[in-house]
Amino acid sequence: MSAKAPENGEYVIVRIKDIVPYGAFCELVEYPDFRGFIHISEISNSWVKNIRHHIKEGQMRVAKVLGVSAHKKMCDLSLKRVSGAIEKRKLEEVRRRKRALGLLRAAAKLASRPDSEVEKIYDLLEEHFGDALTAFESVVFEGEHVLDDVKGLPADWKSAIIAIAKKSIEIPRKTVKAHVSIVVPGPFGARTIREVLQRARDQIESNAHSEARIYYVGAPRYAIEVTTTDYKVADKILASVCDELVSAVEKAGGKASWEKVEA
Repeated sequence: MSAKAPENGEYVIVRIKDIVPYGAFCELVEYPDFRGFIHISEISNSWVKNIRHHIKEGQMRVAKVLGVSAHKKMCDLSLKRVSGAIEKRKLEEVRRRKRALGLLRAAAKLASRPDSEVEKIYDLLEEHFGDALTAFESVVFEGEHVLDDVKGLPADWKSAIIAIAKKSIEIPRKTVKAHVSIVVPGPFGARTIREVLQRARDQIESNAHSEARIYYVGAPRYAIEVTTTDYKVADKILASVCDELVSAVEKAGGKASWEKVEA
């Protein structure tokens, strides 16, 4: 948690505590020494007939700081001046911070390090990766070497972070699928089909974290599935592979076409 005071224009996470007819008092999650007040006129861009139709006690929201009284430890806040995109991004930042701190506490325990070091290691990772959770994700997605250039990271912390990352971070899997129709006449048609399908498999699996599944559907159709970490990437790989397959079949004197289907 920050020991500083919030600044005008800053977006902060608040927890609604007390709702009154003219507004709401709240806690500032990132600034525990401060409280905030949201006037009813700053609750919503629409007319507020009943404030409880818009906010509830205990609710976590993102608010914009309109004014700060350092002496009173109070802030004037606004909900209506926060766009949906900003609120989503800010809440995601807090979620990722909480997740990273939890993983670092687990790493501290594994390395027999005191919890008092967690914030320091968090800052090291954040400075290097821009986001501490990205360090754990990068270990899984890119390899252990990503921690080699983190200045000031002790060896036992590094080993513990790698172990916790491999245990706790799951690589997301997205699958896309196409049906491919292939007809190659002549005595070497079956061999040509096997070769183009094998090349398709090799091409898919040459991409990092990508898997291929190719199987017979029914003459003359085959299914090609691409599974990887991102839907758009999988879609791009599938289209490229299928287009090259069609081109290869046509060069061999055959005919081929493809269409994307539900995976």
